[in-house]
Amino acid sequence: MDTIIIGQGYNLKENTSVGKELIGLFKSHRYNSFTCLVAFASQGGVSALSKEIQEAKGRGCQLKIILGVDQKGTSKEALEEVLSWGVDAKIYHTNEFNIFHPKVYLFENEDIFSLIVGSNNLTVPGLVQNVECSLMIKDIKSNPVLANFYEYWKGILEGTEVNLYPLTQELIEKLYEDRIVTLESQRSERYDKGTDDEPSASKHRSIEFGKAGIQKLPEGFTPKRKQRLVKVKTVKAKQKSKKQTEELRPIGEQVLIAEIGGGPRWKQVNFPIEIFQNFFGAQRNDNTYTIDLMNISKDGALGAIETRQAVTVKSNNFRFEIKCAETMGEYPGNDKRPIGLFVKLDSSEFLYQVLMPDYPAYEAIKKYLYMEAKPRRAGELKRVIRNVEAVHALYPELIV
Repeated sequence: MDTIIIGQGYNLKENTSVGKELIGLFKSHRYNSFTCLVAFASQGGVSALSKEIQEAKGRGCQLKIILGVDQKGTSKEALEEVLSWGVDAKIYHTNEFNIFHPKVYLFENEDIFSLIVGSNNLTVPGLVQNVECSLMIKDIKSNPVLANFYEYWKGILEGTEVNLYPLTQELIEKLYEDRIVTLESQRSERYDKGTDDEPSASKHRSIEFGKAGIQKLPEGFTPKRKQRLVKVKTVKAKQKSKKQTEELRPIGEQVLIAEIGGGPRWKQVNFPIEIFQNFFGAQRNDNTYTIDLMNISKDGALGAIETRQAVTVKSNNFRFEIKCAETMGEYPGNDKRPIGLFVKLDSSEFLYQVLMPDYPAYEAIKKYLYMEAKPRRAGELKRVIRNVEAVHALYPELIV
């Protein structure tokens, strides 16, 4: 018998994780059965195993997936991804206060088994990045641990448990309608990022915690990224007439949310050197570098391409100029600073929109920005770079 501790997320040089073990066990082709009982699941965690699941299914492997949906820890998209596998998949749920909370992954063939039991949910952080610990047992099937496992979980594993529900699209829609499961963006904000109940950045913190490294994803563990789209209106010429049409355009994963400072020439937007370099791709003192910007107006109309020069000035300001209807007007004041949304398309192409205080999305975006931003000094403009999913949750009229 082999008994192995699988730690992850802490001793990064060891490069161990349950995600890595799962990929390796699937790729070994030694097993003809896989069963998992897991509390929470995300689209990223589920989709990272989709390739291996489909290949195992093609080899005739029997696959049984039992998931929990308590505390909004499992997303609608995660359940839909599992449904797409076309395997024996069910959820366990009751109206009791206690929740379905196991994290068990079991591989078997006629002679041997590998059993992983620990703290790892079926999410990207749970399988790779969080600080977690699990125990893996590898042995012949006569080991009483396996018999004990089947005896305890008999009703769920045999499908006779009354609180099991076969996974269907109709069930998923009902769970979402009843707010038992949420969209992936909401689940991620709560569990992966811990930001749904995070205190305001302006609130005094008794302790400032440090940062630690994040473990890299193992080879073969490739979560799908939901492709978000931005809704814009474009003008198309047809013979002698012009027609405005609505389009959905694919966008990247990063969005810069930035307060814009005042002054008579507030269309010259300054950024910290980190954002200037890491988000926009510019370099200090290289005034030959340019980016392409396209403005999205208040009504969603997409403007022409603006090719803008990166500017470094002696005062250590790093800026790009933007020109749109908003920046042509008066600055609204330091108590109601405009907020720029810069959506990254690729390394040097960006969409942007300037939100004024009277725009519908302004307050929600401002509240989020003030919660997330960590200014280094008083009065500093607030800026954060976040995943597009966070902005989608706040501003679904723009990012869909």
